[in-house]
Amino acid sequence: MKPKCPRGLIFRLTGLYGLLFFSAFFFILFGLYQLFYRDLLHETDVDLLEDLAEIKSAYQKGGLGLMKAFIREEVLDDGPEDVFVRVWDRNGHLIFSSDPASWGEGLFPASPPPLEIQGHLFHTVSIPRRPEHKARVMVAPLREGLLLEEAIALKWREDLLKKLRQSLILGAGATLIAALLAGLLLARQIISQIRKIDAVARKIATSNDLSQRVPLKGTEDELDSLASTFNLMLERLEAFVRELSEMIDHTAHDFKTPLARIRTMAETSLQDQNPEAVKAALVQIMDESDRFLNLLNAIMDISEAKTGLLHLRKEPLLLKDLVEEVAQPFRVLARSQKIRFQTRYRENNKVVFGDRRKILQALLNILDNAFKVTPPGGEVVLEAREGEGRVEIRISDTGPGIAPEEVSRIFERFYRRSPSGRGLGLALAKAYIEAHGGQILVSSSPGRGSLFSVYLPSPELAKGTSGH
Repeated sequence: MKPKCPRGLIFRLTGLYGLLFFSAFFFILFGLYQLFYRDLLHETDVDLLEDLAEIKSAYQKGGLGLMKAFIREEVLDDGPEDVFVRVWDRNGHLIFSSDPASWGEGLFPASPPPLEIQGHLFHTVSIPRRPEHKARVMVAPLREGLLLEEAIALKWREDLLKKLRQSLILGAGATLIAALLAGLLLARQIISQIRKIDAVARKIATSNDLSQRVPLKGTEDELDSLASTFNLMLERLEAFVRELSEMIDHTAHDFKTPLARIRTMAETSLQDQNPEAVKAALVQIMDESDRFLNLLNAIMDISEAKTGLLHLRKEPLLLKDLVEEVAQPFRVLARSQKIRFQTRYRENNKVVFGDRRKILQALLNILDNAFKVTPPGGEVVLEAREGEGRVEIRISDTGPGIAPEEVSRIFERFYRRSPSGRGLGLALAKAYIEAHGGQILVSSSPGRGSLFSVYLPSPELAKGTSGH
């Protein structure tokens, strides 16, 4: 027997539906109103700037006399109640003012504005003589130390906004009524679908089976949308739990090995009476602890980068110095493994803006991967290129290459191409580079080696990327 739904729940759902719908509609209308209001102010500012350009041109052609005559003519054409202009000289003396009768005292300060103003200052004020209306004011420098103050009344714009507000209020009221009626009609059907969702939720709670889904009616209406959204949430939750389980499995294995070695060395040192042996064991324990902490930090950095919380200490870095610092530890390795190692970059002062340690770590991880897969007699090339708005650092090798089905997975966390790796090096490199607003692209095919292209934005763009 199905439980009866109280009548009060239907009314509550109707009210809630109406409230949510009306609230969303209200915020949309409010946003549109603000956007329209800002557009009107922007158009007014453009008008003021055009007046400024014409006044400057008049002054350049005929000096103060022509400029004053031009301003008087413009004020008369637009109406003294709609435009008010004052001009100050470099000594702070008022040398021109249009008729203030329609404006009243206090529109502008009695004293001149600071003469060292750079650029254009805009603000909106109430008109003293007509406090119910506002004016848009611009303060801007003219030529030869002159300073212009101009105000344009916003009356017709305010009338337009008033009509818009009235229309929006009527629309909001009609929307509220329609939302309540729609909510009342849909409430009973919603209750039915909610029962289905509740049944699935109970099954999941009792069986821990996240594969359960709410059946869809195929009507593609709001109820089906609700059920589909709930199913999407279950899919994401199932994927999250699966990823969390896989991460725990991987980290448990990776954590177990260094912890076991640390415990073994600690137990051995406790039984050893030789101070030198105990000291050597402590050194090994510290080394293992460092490796363990590095592994843990790498996992945390990848997670923080995915959520946008990775802390970056950005600073300007010379591209050539960055390439040399990355290449230095691999020169000896290249000789010992009989691998040709080349670095190519331009000797200039090209700058990359970013976290030095994290960018170095990303490039070191990619270069280390290249050396691991390159056989004796092969070649690894580290090259820096400059592009428009970004720099490119290319790392190529003559190793066995990467199969097409693996190219899309090599940056996945804990994905291993060989049993010896931990599956974090390339994932960490990708996380660090993307946190700087860059990207890593891979070009590879079996038997022909691989090319990793690391792109970092220019200093101007890099300063705008997120990083805490």
